[in-house]
Amino acid sequence: MARKKSFFDGFLYVINTIAAFALLCAYLSHYVDPRYFSWFSFLGLAYPYLLLSNLLFAIWWALRLKIKIILPVVAIAIGYNEIPKLYQIKGQKEVVSAGEKLKVMSFNVRMFNVFNWLDDDNIPSKIEALIKETDPDILILQEYHQVEEPKSFGYPYQHKIFSDKAGATGQLILSKYPLSNSNYQAYKVPEGSESNGGVLYCDVDWKGQKIRVFNAHLASVGLADSDYQNLAHLNDKNTLEIKRDLGKISGDLKRAFVKRSYQTETLDSLIRTSDTPIILAGDFNDPPCSYTYSTLTEQLEDSFLSAGEGLVRTYNRGPLPLRIDYVLYDKGYFRCTEYQVMTEKLSDHYPVITEFARR
Repeated sequence: MARKKSFFDGFLYVINTIAAFALLCAYLSHYVDPRYFSWFSFLGLAYPYLLLSNLLFAIWWALRLKIKIILPVVAIAIGYNEIPKLYQIKGQKEVVSAGEKLKVMSFNVRMFNVFNWLDDDNIPSKIEALIKETDPDILILQEYHQVEEPKSFGYPYQHKIFSDKAGATGQLILSKYPLSNSNYQAYKVPEGSESNGGVLYCDVDWKGQKIRVFNAHLASVGLADSDYQNLAHLNDKNTLEIKRDLGKISGDLKRAFVKRSYQTETLDSLIRTSDTPIILAGDFNDPPCSYTYSTLTEQLEDSFLSAGEGLVRTYNRGPLPLRIDYVLYDKGYFRCTEYQVMTEKLSDHYPVITEFARR
């Protein structure tokens, strides 16, 4: 019986070693550019599951009073600073008078459900009602469907960009405050490649202070509904089908990682050369344990870390609790006093709402 237990413990320890090694490699996704090696980015995407598996192993070894607990504990401890990006125990809320705060909302509206992904014909009016109820000072939208002239939602100032294709999607910045220096910067792409979108930005005159606001939509993985169905039903498939489906999905992921690396380089350059306080918001399509997030937060602060609470997901599809929509800010000028994610399902993303005050 003791020998049987010893074999079982040994088998579990091998699995634990693999999980711990994978977790350590996930941390490297911050530093290794996916243009040169993309596998760390895959592990960064799986970070929540890798963390959970090591936590469960640590609990198991603790209950068994085994020294093997050292392995998962050390693996978790090395990347302890990753945990607050996934889960915040209690955000630092601060009450600020209405006249002194700046409310910002970022939302990927997924073309207002024009292709009926959601079984609800009232999505456009519900999104409009949500915006009016929330009443942000600056509204930052991605994937706005160009059927007609974009709605102003009652905002007097706007900056927008759409592709030349009929019915194309675009990005908007809507503001209660005057805008100036409205610009659009195409993302960097590999030599010989076609354009891959760009970042929209402008200066907002907030009570005498210029603030540079960026609306960024980085490359999507582009997984179809069938891909999510395939992931959910792997147990029902044979080996050849699993290999085919996972090969397609991993290829799509790798191409997206590389695209976002080029796009991040463009954003980082714009951030570093700005002489104006910055708010960078949008759909980054990358989780906190990623090269994209790490690069962009070298100069800017994540509003979730300042005022968020609990386990937050901003993308409501797929098995992973993904936080891929952000509002980053210049912590030298602002302090974030409120962070909220609205979980009413009006898109495949949830809107992120933040409030700021001057330092």
